[in-house]
Amino acid sequence: MTASSDAVKRRAGRKRDPRVEPLVLNATLEVYALHGWRGLTFDAVARAAGIGKPAIYRRWDSRELLLVSAFNRTNFPTARDMGSLEADVRDYLAQWLDWYSAPFLPQAGSRILVDCTNNPELDRLYREVVIGPRGRAARQVTRRAIARGELTGEVSSAILPDLILGGMFFHWAFSTDRDEPGFSEKFERESTALVDVILRGLRSTTEA
Repeated sequence: MTASSDAVKRRAGRKRDPRVEPLVLNATLEVYALHGWRGLTFDAVARAAGIGKPAIYRRWDSRELLLVSAFNRTNFPTARDMGSLEADVRDYLAQWLDWYSAPFLPQAGSRILVDCTNNPELDRLYREVVIGPRGRAARQVTRRAIARGELTGEVSSAILPDLILGGMFFHWAFSTDRDEPGFSEKFERESTALVDVILRGLRSTTEA
């Protein structure tokens, strides 16, 4: 475990009232999703959480650490070993569908991709604490499938997560009907169809 990930857990763990941390981290994602990096101040988070600002300062000493801690606490999708390529991918898809249906998470996730390009410390923490471990887990899906004989060794371990995440993000980001009542169901259908195509394509490399 790295020093930065230790810092996230250590500072987040300094709580006197067990209700403070979830209130603050939920409020952090809401404020960030609605107002971006400039609007993410300790004052704004304290108001949204309904707590005193000193309680935040005692646990997190920077906005970067606060925001990364908030992302790390969410149900950020993490690929798991479910016994087969099909089961691994379907489980991973289900986690991402939950992510995109949660309040503020997809909006906040879109913002941080941009803000990391202009903030080296935020980028470092986000990659080290959130993206790094999840990325390694996602690449293991393909490696396990190769070890089981479900895929050939020619398939790159990055292809599967790149296709799933890229396709889902593109569809969500460019949809003009995100606020309409039936969007969640439509998004699930389109994402499931995307995964079907990806799996057929990967398997064709083994069958060829």
